[in-house]
Order: sequence, then structure tokens, then C-alpha cells
Amino acid sequence: MAGCSNSKQLIQNTKMKKRISISAVAFIAIAFSSLGIKAQTPKINLLIKKEILIDAGVEKAWQVLGPQFTDAYKWASTVSTSEGQGEKIGDIYSERVCTTPMGTLKEKVLEYSADNHLLSYSFEGMPKMVRFAKNTWQLISIDSNQTKLSLVMEIKIGGFMGKMMKPMMKGKMAKMMNHTIEEFKYYVETGQPHPRKLKAIHKSKKY
Repeated sequence: MAGCSNSKQLIQNTKMKKRISISAVAFIAIAFSSLGIKAQTPKINLLIKKEILIDAGVEKAWQVLGPQFTDAYKWASTVSTSEGQGEKIGDIYSERVCTTPMGTLKEKVLEYSADNHLLSYSFEGMPKMVRFAKNTWQLISIDSNQTKLSLVMEIKIGGFMGKMMKPMMKGKMAKMMNHTIEEFKYYVETGQPHPRKLKAIHKSKKY
């Protein structure tokens, strides 16, 4: 009988310990939740905005920006090849894969509006310190022969190296955006690639 009693006591003690252990875990979880403690990833935000006036109507400019989304290789000096992938979104594919000096970049469409002449896409394939990056293009009609182009780039950089390289990256990206909108403007207005694009093509043929 004594052995049976001891056995029951041992079982009861084990159950009690389990209940205490579960309660302790639950308490810690609730405490951390109430304090709002989360694992945080350090990040630095960069926002760069560029604008330019195009001597052409908004619909003409939109044809290059929107329906010809996958043809960036025709006018952008930093894009040697580009092709559409994924599903169709109206006139375009949901993704564009580009060969650039930074390597192969995949651009995923986030927003596409023919009515608002707006296109937004995110990037994949950027350096590891770049946690997120997107471009938002919008065309605004000034009159029947002039359009304003707005290009906004948003970058989220994380880590120590990202913080160290933020000034350099901001300057490099701002310069690249200036070139991009100049080349877009030239192509829309003339139907021909910008001299900078022609130089890039000539250079690539040497290798």
C-alpha cells in the first residue's frame, strides 16, 4: 500500500510540475507580448525623387512607360536586356527581368494604372544590404504637348554596411535616376535612343 501511495504522489508531483512549467511559459509569452518586444531588423530608409518635363503628350509618354514596360532595353543605358515574365496585367507582364551593371534584376509590378498613368514595381537581386527597393513612375499631363514625369525611388537598407554606405548609395542612385529620366524623355520625344544608350550599346559589342 505504501508503494502504491508513493506512486500516486509521484504522478501528482509530475503533473504539478508540468502545470507550473506551462504556466511559466504562458506568463513569459504574455509579458513579452504586452511589452511589445519584437525582433527588430535595423534599417535605414532612403527616398529619392526626380522630375522632368517631356515635350510630348501624356498618352505618347505612357505608351513607353506602360504598354512597352518590358522594352526598357531599347532606351535605358543601364539595361542591356529586358523581358517580361509572370502573368499578364492588362497590357503588360507582372514581372520584368533586366540585365544591368548590378547583375540580373527582377522587377515585380506592384501597381499599374493606365487611367492615372502610374507604374510601381519592386526589385529583387539587389545587394544584400538592400532589404527592399521600389520605383514609382507617374506621368502628369501639363497640356496636349507637355507632360511631367515623376520618378520616386524608395530603398530600405539594413545592417552595419548599409548604414556606412548610405551616402554613397544615395549619390549613385540619384545620378542613375537623372540619367534614366533623361533617356526616357529623349526616347519619347524623338523615338530614338539617347546618345548615352548608343554609347552603352557600342561598348557592349566590344566584349
